[in-house]
Amino acid sequence: MIAWAVEALLASALLIALVLAIRIPVRRAFGAPVAYALWLLPVLRLLLPPLPTTLRDGVVPPLAAPLHDMGREMSVMILPATDTPAAATHSLAALLGAGFVLLWGVGALAVIGWQFVTYRRFRRRLLAAATPLDRIDGVTIVASPAAAGPLAFGVTRRFVAFPRDFAGRYDAGERELALAHELGHHARGDLIANWVALAVLALHWFNPLAWFAFRAYRADQEMANDARVLAGRSASERHAYACAIVKAAHGGAIAAACHLHTVDDLKGRLRMLATPATRARLLAGGVGVVALGAAALGLTATGTAAAEQMRARMERATGIDIDAIKPSALLRPPPPVTPEAQPAPAATPAPGERRNRVVVHNDGETHVYEGADADAYRAAHPVPVPPVPPVPPAPHVEVIAPVPPVPPVPPMHFDREAARADREAARAERAAARAMRAAPVVSSQNCGEGSEMTMHAAVDGRNVTVICRDRIAHAGDAARQAARIDAAEARRNALRSAIAGLRASRASLAANASMPEEGRRAAIASIDRSIARMEHNIPDPDQ
Repeated sequence: MIAWAVEALLASALLIALVLAIRIPVRRAFGAPVAYALWLLPVLRLLLPPLPTTLRDGVVPPLAAPLHDMGREMSVMILPATDTPAAATHSLAALLGAGFVLLWGVGALAVIGWQFVTYRRFRRRLLAAATPLDRIDGVTIVASPAAAGPLAFGVTRRFVAFPRDFAGRYDAGERELALAHELGHHARGDLIANWVALAVLALHWFNPLAWFAFRAYRADQEMANDARVLAGRSASERHAYACAIVKAAHGGAIAAACHLHTVDDLKGRLRMLATPATRARLLAGGVGVVALGAAALGLTATGTAAAEQMRARMERATGIDIDAIKPSALLRPPPPVTPEAQPAPAATPAPGERRNRVVVHNDGETHVYEGADADAYRAAHPVPVPPVPPVPPAPHVEVIAPVPPVPPVPPMHFDREAARADREAARAERAAARAMRAAPVVSSQNCGEGSEMTMHAAVDGRNVTVICRDRIAHAGDAARQAARIDAAEARRNALRSAIAGLRASRASLAANASMPEEGRRAAIASIDRSIARMEHNIPDPDQ
């Protein structure tokens, strides 16, 4: 049991590394749902039982060929020489392995327990001041001041929470798409999948790669849900969905078992919206994932040659015999060492002598040889060694004239730390240049007819936000004509609404930690100038 668990952990760690290596190319080639399906491989490997003995004998090659004669059946088993120091070393290795297993179990329970306590606190805080709004397909919709954005949580009692200012920050189309996204998490079983992923993370708590993989898994899950919501949607609906994602972005996740949109995966999600996957690509990717999963699980299953090699390497690296670890050793103290009975003087081996033992099964008869007889039998029946393949002839090498000695190079003294700092500075400058190219551009102009006060578009790979001055003015006129109230009050309301929208965009840019500081300051300054102009244009209520 312990050996199977160790092999399963090693194999699942290799599969986690494989998924991390191929998830981005798979998503670009076949779509986000196919990349999300790759995360089933580590889970299935942890649940895969050992191969049956009959199948294992056909998969794992024998370690050494038995001695045999043609025409009759015979097998020879050579037992290793034993003595008291070897037994003591074996017992110490078993106890050390049991200690490692106990430490791993305590760490796994601590990780999953901490995640559960964090989730319970977050859920209690969110529902303490929540106001029920609706109930759709068994999911309760609530508004809570503790919600930073739209989020889904709960497995047995399912909820979708929105912030209190949700209706003011989102228009009707954006609210409908945001609700469809959060309900999609419940419909797809993503909340249950998150707890399964947390269990896998707890089993791999000692592996830093597993913590990075959990974040990548959550990003792939969000993109797969985005693809499900936008399937069959028009371009205008995709644009509204992108605006909703930008408005819902925030600095970080609240609880690992819940769903919240983060700024970290915002860029990848917006890029995914521009390249929807076709049904043919999804089908081809699904077939590829099934084939890859069958091959990966078959190669790493317990009892295969690959699993045996992983296990042997771990035993050599740690010096622990995994088969010697018993689960009962974790619960009971080591047994006391009892003195051995003194054998007869004639049978007492010389100090340091090691006695071999050979058991021969030949046509149903069993013969046992010990000591000198065992050594004589092994000398008369050596284990056959496969012939050594012939050594290929060495290639012809032309004789080259000797090269004169190189004069000594004068010693060079330079500051290694300064050189390393220069390389880091150059790398940072290149990263800043790439980030500046990807930074959004904010401008203000007259946009003509339309109702949106801000427009978002992608030009030459950069996000462009345009503040429509004429539409803001027209919005004030339309509000004045529709309400038929005081013209100055209608203009003030329209300008305040526009200022609120600009401030929300400013807060989103200020919270985007991945944007370069210079680009963020420029964008925020442009928005501040627009807000200042609008505040200056608000008419005085006393006039």
